Amino acid sequence: MDGMEKIAIITIEREYASGGSEIGKRVSQRLGIPVYGHEILEMAAKRGNTTPEYIEHLEETDTNSLLYSLLMMAKTAVGQPAQISGNDALNLLEARIIEEMARRGRCVIVGRCAGWILRDRRDVLNVFIHADEETRIKRAVEVYGVPEGQAAATLRQFDRRRANFYHANTNLAWKEKDGYHMVLDSGKLGIGACADLIAHLVERSRAA
Repeated sequence: MDGMEKIAIITIEREYASGGSEIGKRVSQRLGIPVYGHEILEMAAKRGNTTPEYIEHLEETDTNSLLYSLLMMAKTAVGQPAQISGNDALNLLEARIIEEMARRGRCVIVGRCAGWILRDRRDVLNVFIHADEETRIKRAVEVYGVPEGQAAATLRQFDRRRANFYHANTNLAWKEKDGYHMVLDSGKLGIGACADLIAHLVERSRAA
């Protein structure tokens, strides 16, 4: 991003137990800006009169696309009638919350397809965090308390769910590098270095 736009929003997609959420927190602390992750789910649940657990359950089996939801919203906006399913309505609600957060000012957003939702903005940096299986299993056991014998299966379960959610909402592949400006290996680089690299790039963009 040489001669780059000033970066205001950082979005982070991440493999399970790769440290993406921790990296997001560290970036927010270094830059002095808010970070949003599970809060988006909680806000959507509150506005949709449901629970985060129910939305998460829908996400595990949802095959509807946010593309469809946004199309229906656009038709409604110009006076055409539209029927939006409950699942689509919740997806659309999350999208609107993410757009609201981005309009408020600089922030870090972890997960929730935020990079795709904000794809028309030129001040967004999209990051993907991954790591080798050994590193992730170690983190799952030590940080998340996953039983060691279940760790590998847990990685696959959460990665599959995140990939399905991303594809259902964007019609794109979750790990496809073309969807990101930075792809970082937290197993090789470490959590701190990943956060430093992201924050440094943001600071550099804003000083240019």
